[in-house]
Amino acid sequence: MLTAVLLAGGLALGVPPVIIAIAAVAAIEPRLVLVGAAIWGVVAAVQRRSPRVTPDSEATLFRAMAAELRSGASLRSALAEAAHRVPQIQLGRPVRYAEAGMQMAEIAEAVETQLPENGRLAAAAFRLSDWSGARVADTFDRLAERAAATAELARERRAATAQARLSAVIVGVAPLVFTALLVATGRGAGLLEHGSLGWLVLGVGLGLETVGLVTVAVIVRRAER
Repeated sequence: MLTAVLLAGGLALGVPPVIIAIAAVAAIEPRLVLVGAAIWGVVAAVQRRSPRVTPDSEATLFRAMAAELRSGASLRSALAEAAHRVPQIQLGRPVRYAEAGMQMAEIAEAVETQLPENGRLAAAAFRLSDWSGARVADTFDRLAERAAATAELARERRAATAQARLSAVIVGVAPLVFTALLVATGRGAGLLEHGSLGWLVLGVGLGLETVGLVTVAVIVRRAER
């Protein structure tokens, strides 16, 4: 009873619902919190090992290339120097192509595959420089501005959908937490005592939960676009 009062008071004082949910689970079954923390750590470690190319990193790359070109470097040299400043973008292949003296069209194609937001425009700048011999520092400045604007818009979308994403997580995870609590405390054993009918109910419930999670994920993903 005291735990319920404290949790309700925290919610009334504006404590984030996620913190309330974690506290409730910890009060009922602390072991689940440890398991959740371990899973969270593994997911975070995997995400750190696989860096994602963001519009911000593309903007940094384009600014570095524009600066190198204005200092007198060739486009091939500018690419190699700029690649060192943005290690999260895997530009090893286009840099090797540039250093090997391969055709600019092949370098442009390799660059395009590594830049999800502005790859096509960057490749066009490489081809334009090769075809006309023009200096394209201003072009890369415009690409940097475009990438920075895209990054700012993405941050605004994430902020605008933060509450919806939090609600989706709570609604989607709550049934799983409740099921885990039933299993951990032994209160769910009665369901399985009904034999195949109990397993059928459990399977249908998990199936509906999966469909719900996928639906919520799709809705949130579309809202962020």
